[in-house]
Order: sequence, then structure tokens, then C-alpha cells
Amino acid sequence: MGPPSFLLAIEETGFSTWLRESESPFAFYFILLFHTFGLALLVGTNAVIDLRLLGVARAIPLAPLKQFFRLMWIGFAVNAVTGVLLVFAYPTKTLTNWDFYVKLVVIGLALWVMRKMEKQVFEDSSLSEADRMARGAALAKWSLALWFAAISAGRLLAYTYKYLTFPS
Repeated sequence: MGPPSFLLAIEETGFSTWLRESESPFAFYFILLFHTFGLALLVGTNAVIDLRLLGVARAIPLAPLKQFFRLMWIGFAVNAVTGVLLVFAYPTKTLTNWDFYVKLVVIGLALWVMRKMEKQVFEDSSLSEADRMARGAALAKWSLALWFAAISAGRLLAYTYKYLTFPS
């Protein structure tokens, strides 16, 4: 049994074909580039906070790092938009791949941890540095592990598919 036929309908749209086959610099590779930029904003900034909560660079105060959450949410928005566009480019490859669903679940968990960290560690201005680190250490470890898993799952999407496009 092959993939569901609605995937062929998506692939045959002009937009999907353009994303996949265009030589325009604003097609697939441009979107992939911005997906990487979004990843850097989201995960890179998140890693800075996680490592600080785990005791790295103790000279940097924790409280001002709260400002980074806005940057992380912008990175997530960029990744959400570009991710949808990447799915439109190769819907059969993506939506028939178990790894894609693993990636989505892991991202959901990582975002939940990120929001929990934002609320528990950074929204209470009365917390001391030591209290923030105590509250955030376990969350920081989970955050690093989950983002590592999400990036790994995303990278594996290039190699774990059964169908690149709908079979003829």
C-alpha cells in the first residue's frame, strides 16, 4: 500500500512544484536557510540560558537573560513558518516518515520545557541567583537533551524517508 493520494494533490500544486523545482534563490534553499536561522535563534539562545543555569559563565547574571525568551519565540515563529513551507515542498517525503512525527513531539516537549523555565525561573523577580539555578537546573538539562533530539530528528529526515515524492 502506497502513500495517501492527498499527498499527490499537494505535490501537484504550482506552489509545491515551485518550492521543489525552482532555480529561484527564494525557493527551497532560501527557505532551508531561514529554517537554519530560526533554529539558531531558538536553540542557540536556549542553549545559552541552559548552560548558564547549569553553572557556566557564573559572572553573567541570570535575571537579564529573561529578555532572550522573546528572541527564542521569534526563532520558533520563523521555524514554524519555514517548516510548513518545507513540508509543502516535499509532503510525501515528510508526512510518510515516522521521524517527522518524532521531531514534532520532541519539539512540543522542548517548547513546554522552555515555557515552564520562563515561568518558574524568570518571571519571579524576587528569586536570587542560587534560587534561579536550583529551579532551572533540571529544566536546563531536559532542554538541552530535547533540542539535541529535535535537531537530530530533523537532520535524519534527509535520510530516513521511503518516498521522496509520490510514486508514479
